[in-house]
Amino acid sequence: MITKKILIIVVVLVVSAIGIKAFAHSRISRETKVKHITDKMTQKLSLTGEQKALVFQINLERAQAHVEACKQGRKKGLIRNAVAKWKSDLKQVLNAEQAQKLKI
Repeated sequence: MITKKILIIVVVLVVSAIGIKAFAHSRISRETKVKHITDKMTQKLSLTGEQKALVFQINLERAQAHVEACKQGRKKGLIRNAVAKWKSDLKQVLNAEQAQKLKI
């Protein structure tokens, strides 16, 4: 009986912790998320300071386009256009080696 109670308490605690983490993650601002993505890209691609600033703006535009697509009912065409524009803009900023690492 005690084992069942302990098991239930542990399950409730784990589920609560997961829920809190998910809630906290959803509350992060779009700019913070884009900054995190850009930082990862900077590490992976060895971006210069100038490239990092441009990539941040490109990533922010893509995020905003995704928000607009969600507002309009997750239109696949809008998302495809946003990704295509993102890739095109990145190709103008990145050198050939960086673009190859990113596989665009």
